[in-house]
Amino acid sequence: MSTNHYKRVKAFMENAGQPTPTKVTTPDDDTRVLRARLILEEALETVHALGISVQLNKEDVTIDACEFSSNKPVDVEGVADGCADISVVTIGTLIAFGIDDEKLLEEVDQANLRKFGPGGYAREDGKWMKPPDWTPPDIAGVLKSQS
Repeated sequence: MSTNHYKRVKAFMENAGQPTPTKVTTPDDDTRVLRARLILEEALETVHALGISVQLNKEDVTIDACEFSSNKPVDVEGVADGCADISVVTIGTLIAFGIDDEKLLEEVDQANLRKFGPGGYAREDGKWMKPPDWTPPDIAGVLKSQS
């Protein structure tokens, strides 16, 4: 079963002539590069709308290789647009891989809620950290059920 959002993104991709497989698969290099570029482009647009500049200070792009600074005005409309666009491109990536979203998102949401068990805590930067007995989402199980 798919969410309504998934169905709308799939219709967009079909209209754009992009592959929308019905079984879990690994897309070709060109499709994966497109998906990566779209995700990064929308993520960076959203970060900039948040009023944050990101500077890359290492050759390999990782979160730890970037420096973040809050030095620009916030664009709330840009944040809303960026978050919606990120959702479109990430759901589109699931579609390109033939992965249905509903059961996957439910599994990940439940795993995230388990982070609030005994021993979970807020890191200094505000990220919530999982407790010692936390169990990760069963992504492999979800994918297997879709094969």
